[in-house]
Amino acid sequence: MENTNTDSVEKTGSRKPIVVRNGIVLSLILMGILLTVHFFDVGYMNERIALGNMVLLLVAIIVTQLEVRDKIFKGILPFDRAFGTAMMVVLIVTAIFSIFTLIFYLTIGKELLGQMREIAENSLRADGKTEEEIKESMQFTNHSFTPIGTFVMSLIGMLFFGTISALIASLFTQRRA
Repeated sequence: MENTNTDSVEKTGSRKPIVVRNGIVLSLILMGILLTVHFFDVGYMNERIALGNMVLLLVAIIVTQLEVRDKIFKGILPFDRAFGTAMMVVLIVTAIFSIFTLIFYLTIGKELLGQMREIAENSLRADGKTEEEIKESMQFTNHSFTPIGTFVMSLIGMLFFGTISALIASLFTQRRA
């Protein structure tokens, strides 16, 4: 029978400094991307940018797990420790980036929320929706495209995709003794 006790994994320090550093670095990169999109008006690439952000999150998780595995756990990283490390990165990035998103839409990007609501309404009209259907649909949209709404969507989205990325990365970076 295989020994699955992960408490016996030998450590040579704390993973916290590595996790915090990488989480902050990724958060700064994501903030830079958001500001670049805003100031250079490349919002037409939103889907690609969102996908790119998720790929960056996955890469940051893998890099962090590999560094923790090699420097802290002497080359051995059970799945639970890999997943825990990944979720620490996800939580740090989610907290920092979501707060930045809130501040961004309260200050710099105020007009963007109005533009997003307008785009959503025009899209509904282009789809041939009736005025009643548009009014109904826009109730949710008007609540979502507020600074608090984007903050909540950022929290939920980053946690959801971060958890999926953490699971995927942990499957590939785990290493047993």
